[in-house]
Amino acid sequence: MNKCMGIVSGYFRVTCGVFMAVFVCGFYGIASAADDLRLNTMQLELDDLQRQIREVQSLKNQSWLNERRGEEVKALIREVLSDADTRAALLSEEFTCYYDNGFIIRDADTFLLKICSYTQFRYLNNNAPAAADDEEGGFQTRRLALMFSGYIGSPRVSYMIMPTFSRSTGVARFEYAFIKYKVDDIWEVMAGQFKAPFGREWLTSARLQPMVERSYVNSLFTSLYVQGVQATRQGEDTRLRLSLHNGTWGWNTNFDADRTDYAVGVRGDWKIFGNWKQFKDTVGWAGDDGLLLGGALQFDRGETGNGTMTPDILKYTCDISREGDGWNLFAAFTGRQIESNDSPSIIDADQWGAVLQGGIFIIPDKVDLYARYEWVDSDGVAFKQSTGVTTATDDDVAQLITLGTNVFLRGHNTKLSFDVVHAFNGLPHTDTGAGLRASGGPSTTLRSQVQISF
Repeated sequence: MNKCMGIVSGYFRVTCGVFMAVFVCGFYGIASAADDLRLNTMQLELDDLQRQIREVQSLKNQSWLNERRGEEVKALIREVLSDADTRAALLSEEFTCYYDNGFIIRDADTFLLKICSYTQFRYLNNNAPAAADDEEGGFQTRRLALMFSGYIGSPRVSYMIMPTFSRSTGVARFEYAFIKYKVDDIWEVMAGQFKAPFGREWLTSARLQPMVERSYVNSLFTSLYVQGVQATRQGEDTRLRLSLHNGTWGWNTNFDADRTDYAVGVRGDWKIFGNWKQFKDTVGWAGDDGLLLGGALQFDRGETGNGTMTPDILKYTCDISREGDGWNLFAAFTGRQIESNDSPSIIDADQWGAVLQGGIFIIPDKVDLYARYEWVDSDGVAFKQSTGVTTATDDDVAQLITLGTNVFLRGHNTKLSFDVVHAFNGLPHTDTGAGLRASGGPSTTLRSQVQISF
């Protein structure tokens, strides 16, 4: 019995031992599997953290690179600006560009170019009952000009080139084209194409005229532009101009196509008081006070020996300009003798003309009123400047009166002008630039103009 109990007890202990061994092994197996799972999870988390760290580092490196690149760009900009400042400092000493009543490019005292321009646009209406068409009206670009002036090499060597465009065809043509040399503080000489030194009205720029257009007397007697040489002596109170040229209407012609053998002209001006600058126009601005006397003489020796002889012409004029504080007066007398030069097709004539005009500001330097009276005796002859042809006319004496006003928005640079011209009897020839037509009876012309210049 005891032996059996011992066997059973031994078996029980063996069985319990085996069971405990199996239990312990299973427990450790389960624990080991759990540890492997936990390690795998931790590894995944670690891998994710490392990935995030790498991304952060990448972004940090990129930001650093951007910052560095930004600093490099900023440094480059600073260098460029510094270099530009250095170059600008050098240019300010030697080369400048600026605006002063025109666009100016200048290189110290060796070169200067000034570019200016002006245009005059008009509406005209002419009523002449005695003409074939009693009324004509319409728009007109009276003048469109470009001006290039300055000096080359030295301020003593100056130039001016001014192309304009025909109001009827739009074709470009030159008015001024000359080179001038200043000998000293008094004398200067020039060669090229320039205004004949004759009437003061003509020598005053079109953009500085006190009325819409110059007088009818001026259109009859002017020499326009000529080609030749001229010497000028200007002192403190006097100015003398001497010229040798190709005569009336001699601009833009070849040497063998003018209408003279030669022409000579002389004009003198005496400034009683005032300053030369104020007499660039005939307007009396606020503060002006001046008196100028002038006179001129010109002789054209008509072309001979080619079968198309043109007349000999002797012209003379005298004028007076008085500019006061807000008012002005101007008067001129002009005469011309036309001789046939042995050509039967040319009619001789002794012609005269006179102009009296004045103006007064009603708003200082802004709005003025003006009036002009003209008288012309054509001696029964109409002389066409462009061809030198003379024809008989019944209109011996012509009288005109002009009344008008200017609105100066920016001096002569921007202004509006309005006037009316009445011819009391016939006009010997047409002046389309002024809106006046030849007529055997009275005529009236309404004119308005806007002028812009820079």
